[in-house]
Amino acid sequence: MSGILEQIVERNRPALEERKRAVPYRELEAAAADAPARPGFAEAFRGPGVHVIAELKKASPSKGVIRESLDVPKLAKRLEEAGAAALSVLTEPFYFQGSMDNLRNAANTVKLPLLRKDFIFDPYQILEAKLNGASAVLLIAAMLNADEFRRLLEFAHSVGLDVLGEAHTEEELELAATADLAGVNARDLRTFSTSLERSAALIAKLGGCGKPVVAESAVRNREDILMLQAAGANGFLVGETLMRGDDPGSELGRLLRCS
Repeated sequence: MSGILEQIVERNRPALEERKRAVPYRELEAAAADAPARPGFAEAFRGPGVHVIAELKKASPSKGVIRESLDVPKLAKRLEEAGAAALSVLTEPFYFQGSMDNLRNAANTVKLPLLRKDFIFDPYQILEAKLNGASAVLLIAAMLNADEFRRLLEFAHSVGLDVLGEAHTEEELELAATADLAGVNARDLRTFSTSLERSAALIAKLGGCGKPVVAESAVRNREDILMLQAAGANGFLVGETLMRGDDPGSELGRLLRCS
């Protein structure tokens, strides 16, 4: 596990234990079982066209505050109207200033599939995602060994959630591709630099995986999308480019060439 991932996980462990004490596992499990079903996440990326996962993100460790005011219902509705295939909602509080409230508010506002974007290492977090309206969770190959990844993948499926598996390196591709969608993140976790060329090369290696492939991070314009699409990407997770815009819906429209 890289230094930043280990730091984030260790910062979040005590908060998770507090939530477990407040709501015991069995109680959360029962509540999650009664949660309304959401649209399937993986299905949103099958078929032709440009499928964008619009990310609701207030801040990040590398960029600090990205959007000072994150009005989740307003933004979620605007991005749905602008043509987002799905939404990614940051719920990690310490480094990304996210919250479960943001996920729940998005779920109460739009009908789009929703990804809980967080650092998942415990089945309890998957139950939280289900209860609060997620269609899918993210599993990061760089922070989980193969057994942990597969255990969490199977648990997510058992409660009706899809999984986006995330790879940053060629060594992580095989594990990420065992999920319902295979994601390639352009960010180097050691330096925080991004490279779409490196992303495209990794995406090309997933050509035979039979899963939707999602390009994550550093997508800024239509040309980036076309380059990654040519490499084999079916979906594009876009956060900062949208969140820095005065009107994220118009920014999304420009990426989709529909406004």
